[in-house]
Amino acid sequence: MRNFLKHDDGASTVEFVVLLPFLICTLGLIVSASLYLAMASDVQQLAHELARSAIQVSDDDDWCDEIRTTMVEPLANNLPLLNPARVSEVSCSRNSDTRLLQVTVNYDTSPSLGAILGSTIGLRINSFQRSSFVQW
Repeated sequence: MRNFLKHDDGASTVEFVVLLPFLICTLGLIVSASLYLAMASDVQQLAHELARSAIQVSDDDDWCDEIRTTMVEPLANNLPLLNPARVSEVSCSRNSDTRLLQVTVNYDTSPSLGAILGSTIGLRINSFQRSSFVQW
């Protein structure tokens, strides 16, 4: 029995097994946070590109409907982490005093890889809302 108690052949394996769940959770947190940040950046880029595109049509009364129906899909298709079908809302406003156009984009993140990984470690972000302003 003494000979068995003196052997330390599996000591590093036990330490690894104890630390493995912590390492996996840390890696999951890093990956999901990175995906969320990249997706938030793409949503901001979409809002900015829509606002820039709105300058051309801002004289029309239905300018917001026009950018919503004609410009969201082609612009979102050019951004790697966005799916045009998950753009849940595009709202617009125009301030004549300051000559600012505002375009706000709401994006549903619930079926994305970042949301799935995030939900396994307790990080739940179901949507992003980003706005962009341009002067016309």
